[in-house]
Amino acid sequence: MIAIRTLLTLTLLLGVGYPLAVTGLAQWLFPWQANGSQLHNAEGKLIGSALLAQPFQQAKYFTPRPSASEFASLGGSASNLGMSAPARRAFAEQQAAAGFTDAALLTRSASGLDPHLPLTAVLEQVDRVAKARGMKPNELTELIRSHQEAGILGPSVINVLELNLLLDKDHHA
Repeated sequence: MIAIRTLLTLTLLLGVGYPLAVTGLAQWLFPWQANGSQLHNAEGKLIGSALLAQPFQQAKYFTPRPSASEFASLGGSASNLGMSAPARRAFAEQQAAAGFTDAALLTRSASGLDPHLPLTAVLEQVDRVAKARGMKPNELTELIRSHQEAGILGPSVINVLELNLLLDKDHHA
C-alpha cells in the first residue's frame, strides 16, 4: 500500500505538478519564446517562427542559407554528404553560378532550418535587394548592420526571415 501511495504521489508531483509549474513559469517570464517565437505580418497573420528559416525566391528578398530539408520543419535535417561528394560539389557550383560567393550560401544549413546568415553573406546580397526595392545600397547596409546579432562562437549574424519581414513592413517594393 505504501508503494502505491508513493507512486501516486510522485506521479502527481513529478508528472503533473512539475510540468505545470515549469510551463506556467515559462509563460510568465518568457511568453514570446514559450509560444514558439511566432512572427506575424502587419495584418496579424501568423507567418512563421523567428527560429525557423523560410525560402525566399524573389529578388526583393534576402536569400536564406540553403536547406537540405527544403525548409520542412518536421523533416528538418542536415545532408550527410561529405566535402568530396559530387552532389555537394554540384550544389556549390549551382549556387556559385547564381552569383553567390560566401561559403554560407554555397553550402546547406547544418540543421536545415537556421534562419541566420553571417553578416558577410547578407551583405553580398545588398545590391540585388536594393535594386529590386528601389533603395540605396548604403541605406540597406545601414539597416542590416543595425539588426545584426553577435554570433555565439563566430561572426555576427542576421536573422534573414526577420530582415525580410522588416523590409516588407517598412520598404515596400
